[in-house]
Amino acid sequence: MLDHIILLIADLETFKSHFEAETGVELTVGGAHPGLGTANLLASVGEGVYLEFIAPDPDLDEPRGLGARLVSYGEPHIASFALRTEDMAATVAAAEAAGLSTLGPAAGSRETPDGVLLSWSGLYLVGHDQGDQVPFYIDWGETPHPAETSAQGLRLLSFRAVHPEPERLAAIYRGLDMPVTVVAGDAPGFELRIETPRGELTFTSTLGETIFAPEAFTED
Repeated sequence: MLDHIILLIADLETFKSHFEAETGVELTVGGAHPGLGTANLLASVGEGVYLEFIAPDPDLDEPRGLGARLVSYGEPHIASFALRTEDMAATVAAAEAAGLSTLGPAAGSRETPDGVLLSWSGLYLVGHDQGDQVPFYIDWGETPHPAETSAQGLRLLSFRAVHPEPERLAAIYRGLDMPVTVVAGDAPGFELRIETPRGELTFTSTLGETIFAPEAFTED
């Protein structure tokens, strides 16, 4: 099932203030990713799915890693998404049956502002040419799921991948029973619609350079 949708932003505090004023929902401060130079904000959108807004870590003296690449971002950029699994071995087997290779599982973790360590295991799909439109898998193990512990009040209306040759991407999604629709468009990207207490909000973006490369995926 769909686990979370990742949006990249340039500044944590600026976006947090703007989003809360526009929607009436106070985003949850998630914590830092030390290996990437980033930190995040979280919000549930119902049915076990959440949004993750990733920005440069404001506690660092200078942006670095992935965080340094995000300082020039203007509007929120939908970068990728994750699917949830509770059986990594079965997921690896399904990926291989669909003609894909895998990287991992790899352990990840971050510490919340109140000192709680969250941990997970992630699996990256390789052997395709669709970049960040092919998601990764995540297993939260014993860690409480962020959709349960993050800000409430938003609802997912739709999430779609856009591609100029939709059948190429849709074939990968079908092969692994991924619950995301692919529609035709001028360039690869994503469309996200959510319902907020103050009305509907839509995010659209086209893909640029690959953000979640395999080597970055294995960082904390």
